[in-house]
Amino acid sequence: MLSPHELATLLLLSDGPDSLDSTDSRQIDPIDLKALVDKRFVHLEVLHGRRQAPRITSHGYSMLKAMGR
Repeated sequence: MLSPHELATLLLLSDGPDSLDSTDSRQIDPIDLKALVDKRFVHLEVLHGRRQAPRITSHGYSMLKAMGR
């Protein structure tokens, strides 16, 4: 089961990487992100050899679909 914070993080990630602007107040809490990775709703993809970007897994998309998103 996901916490409200984890659900909110998953929803933010579903909006795509462009929706996560560092100047924006919608920043991802590392604790919630780790929980989503541990539960296999999200994986971290290495970009340009160093930066990690969160990507929703098929399991994560199934959860979003079940939520009607």
